[in-house]
Amino acid sequence: MPPRFTLPALLLGVLLMATAGAASAQHFSHTYRYTGDVEIDHIPDHDAVLASAPNDLILRFSDFVTLVKLTVKTPDYKNIDIKFRYDPVANRVFIWPLPTLPEAAYYIVDWGVIDPDRQLMQGQFLFSAGPDAQLPSSLVTEDEAEHVMLPDYRLIDPSLFQQQTESGPVP
Repeated sequence: MPPRFTLPALLLGVLLMATAGAASAQHFSHTYRYTGDVEIDHIPDHDAVLASAPNDLILRFSDFVTLVKLTVKTPDYKNIDIKFRYDPVANRVFIWPLPTLPEAAYYIVDWGVIDPDRQLMQGQFLFSAGPDAQLPSSLVTEDEAEHVMLPDYRLIDPSLFQQQTESGPVP
């Protein structure tokens, strides 16, 4: 007889399947990986279309953080040297001057900080600039999209989800 799964386990499976489609449909959306309480605001905004390239990148946080990563790339992932160097001094606002940006359809900004609880917070946003600039998210192809990885459920032991009673698993 096959193992019986509990209602919570079935609900978890349905929830994961439902969110997988939504998550993968976001493509190259503004990504943000973090479980703490610090909030961020940045200039330019995600998916901004600017008349000309910005002079600076501005990252504003709701608490003091240490900036550990800041990169700007073209759509073909060529790094643009923005002369970022790690500085262990925590701050709430980081203003980073940009060099003259090379011609590109859009730009990818990756950033990472360490919060006061020593948790890594990282994210990414896109912007485009120039007279012919287009919405960056409209230019991203499926090949460039950030893919969401889900666990392979064939490798999970089903006994972890069996209903338990005082005398052992329910058959």
